[in-house]
Amino acid sequence: MTDRQALPLILALTVPHSATAHGQDPPPPPPPDAAGEHLAEPDEASVSAPPAGRITRHEPVLVTARKWVELSRDVPQSLTVMPEGLLRDAGLRSMREASFLVPNLFINEFSSRRLSFPTIRGIGSGVGDPAVTTYIDGVPQLTINSTNLPLIDVERIEFLRGPQGTLYGRNSIGGLIHIITQRPDNTLRVRGGATLGNYDLQEYEFSAGGPLVADELFFSLTGLHSSRDGYTRNAFTGNDVDDRDSLFGRGQILWTPSEQSEFRLSVYGEKSRDGGFVLSELNGLRRHPNRINQNFEGLAHRDLAGSSLTWNYHGESIDFVSITSFQDWSIFETADFDFTFIDAVRRRTRESQQYFTQEVRVSSAADANLAVGEDASLKWILGASLFASDSDRLARNNFRPGGIGIFFPPEQVGIDTQFGDFEDLGLAAFGQGTLTLGERLDFTAGLRFDFERKEATVNRTFETGGFTVLSTTTNLDRDFDEVVPRFSAAYRFADNVMVYGLAAMGFKAGGFNLSAPTGRLAFDQETSWTYEAGIKSTFLDERLAVNASIFHIDWDDLQLSLFDAMTGGYIANAASATSRGFEVEVGLKPAEEWDLFAGLGFTDAEFDRFIDPFGADVSGRKLAFVPERTWNFGAQYSGRLCESATWFVRGEYTGVGTYYYDAGNRAAEQFELANFRVGVRSRNVSVEGWVRNAFDQDYVLVAFQPSPFDPTAFVGESGAPQTFGITVNITF
Repeated sequence: MTDRQALPLILALTVPHSATAHGQDPPPPPPPDAAGEHLAEPDEASVSAPPAGRITRHEPVLVTARKWVELSRDVPQSLTVMPEGLLRDAGLRSMREASFLVPNLFINEFSSRRLSFPTIRGIGSGVGDPAVTTYIDGVPQLTINSTNLPLIDVERIEFLRGPQGTLYGRNSIGGLIHIITQRPDNTLRVRGGATLGNYDLQEYEFSAGGPLVADELFFSLTGLHSSRDGYTRNAFTGNDVDDRDSLFGRGQILWTPSEQSEFRLSVYGEKSRDGGFVLSELNGLRRHPNRINQNFEGLAHRDLAGSSLTWNYHGESIDFVSITSFQDWSIFETADFDFTFIDAVRRRTRESQQYFTQEVRVSSAADANLAVGEDASLKWILGASLFASDSDRLARNNFRPGGIGIFFPPEQVGIDTQFGDFEDLGLAAFGQGTLTLGERLDFTAGLRFDFERKEATVNRTFETGGFTVLSTTTNLDRDFDEVVPRFSAAYRFADNVMVYGLAAMGFKAGGFNLSAPTGRLAFDQETSWTYEAGIKSTFLDERLAVNASIFHIDWDDLQLSLFDAMTGGYIANAASATSRGFEVEVGLKPAEEWDLFAGLGFTDAEFDRFIDPFGADVSGRKLAFVPERTWNFGAQYSGRLCESATWFVRGEYTGVGTYYYDAGNRAAEQFELANFRVGVRSRNVSVEGWVRNAFDQDYVLVAFQPSPFDPTAFVGESGAPQTFGITVNITF
């Protein structure tokens, strides 16, 4: 079966949304070129992605998870796709909000927007390099600091579960999140929007795009200003402390000098000026949510800029892709580091990073697979990539006289500063091929070689009474390399049922901490093997879609984020761990007006062997920040208000089962959230009201142990309270 023959068949499961019920005629099936069938680069796949869950033969869900365009139901791995229609209908503005609709994905984040840590199937990270990498238009984000961006001007998001190291490389050992933005086209569009809500929420959005030269040169511009008051009140000062204020913009130019070649230039940037961390003692937060009592109120500033240039060339038998990017970000944060009203410890953090990435690929062109027999063909891809990164980090703890005798002895009064320069160079070569026998059986094999060299110069000083009493410099360098294979097989029992199995290795390079307890500056690389089996299917004339998978993961030397009261967060290796579980996603359209959806993820992730920082043997205990269950269900009903307008109402209920804050499983959390949205839409105007966390559930999303002496002491941050508002959009 060719890609062209497959397009009219079925769509794999996504969360439901109905375009027709919203007063828009469903789009016709796109022609092969418009559907991006000849594009191998994810961000350049001009995919006419349908609204989520619209289960008809004429709206295939196209993805680029394997760096070529195909139906999501043909990808032999577990994935969830969120098209633009779903992001709009559910009002999803951040990756954290979107994560609740993805089984076995959990994102724990602090009030500082740069600290957002995704975990998939138990594999995640905290400080340092991610274990679930975010890509934006084919460009990897090398750290978590530049990933949590507003979801505007987005065509779709692909959530890939399981290791993606063969095609995507480093730090995708747990999975991958790929954000694909809207590409400019030949249609002139101008849109403005405003959102007002409680906590003085104000968001103003503008976008414009269209042709500069008809059928050849196109542009798009998008801007967003967002601000709100803080959710958390400081009892010491009476102020709201975790307020937010940011300005974000993106511009793109698309040039198609010929039918075979196109160039896409994208630049974006953000300036955020947010309030400080709102960490407080856990039991106090349980009694008084969103309340702290601190003598010092910090701040969290982030500036970032990104750019990429993508060149696609589509030949008769071979496609070529080049992606060049440069990223630059910096952060400045201050915080009360004793988390109390006592003026004991203040923290100052500065970090910046600049990095360059380059990837080139050649692959078999669409409908030009290599014939290897009478009834067999091979689809293939080969590529190489490199990156170079330079980052500076500074962490300064000011131990003040107010903490004497309570937190530390007199001789520790002073300023403890760690600062360092970190350089990273990586090279990789990869290839993957899919052998198709007949029209039903596929075998896929891939291999990647990764090499990474890391160097660091770490300095530490301690000043007291105006004198420097300690000054040390440590030079570190290490090489890391790994061969990362991947194998899978898929069989189609019928056009609407596919089963698959896979085995894949994951790899995450080791590295260096800026600050850590003695002897812990360096940590080793992490590896894993994932085994997965699943089914993708549709029934009832394609009105019912069911995807399910089971998995087992064995991994060694997993990198854990730990906390030390003197040095702050650092990374250390645990011995080994195991994770097993399943995912199920269901979408049903019982009638034209209704869309129903549900998802369930179960993960049992535990340590095989590990001694935690307090000396306790935690073998057999659960990994931190890995919910046993994640689930969601909901419905959307749409109807026609008049000939030119429609209305809709949507509700979703999501749950996060029990998860622990620490390796010793000494403190845990679980919570459930309800969201509702109702609106009226015409061709040019939409007005929508919404409420998130409708029942005002209190929960502490993230917490950690700040004391090296008391493993039962935790500080944490409350989750977002009930928020509501109204959104108006006007399109010209």
